[in-house]
Amino acid sequence: MSECNFADLIATQHPLRQLTIPPIEEEKGKEVLSKHGCRIEEYEHLQQCIIFFPEGTTKTEIFPRLTHPRYRIQLPDGYELRETYDRYQQISILFYPHEQQNTTL
Repeated sequence: MSECNFADLIATQHPLRQLTIPPIEEEKGKEVLSKHGCRIEEYEHLQQCIIFFPEGTTKTEIFPRLTHPRYRIQLPDGYELRETYDRYQQISILFYPHEQQNTTL
């Protein structure tokens, strides 16, 4: 019986132009995406929005694979997002880290 070595899995980067997700309810999320060059189109009647990413954005699968595939999205300015694709509902969920604020004491 052979062992599976996750180090042998090679994740390839693919260009990412757009992603359809559920509506973004948090204003801060919209602000962060816009700040990093993303454009958001909201479609309330469809209960979804489309995120258009700046040229040079890449998407890489995160291993090990789980029930729902996970991806690292790298924007050209270095900001990273995470995506989980729900195969059953056929929709992507986008996660973004809150940016640290520089505070002066």
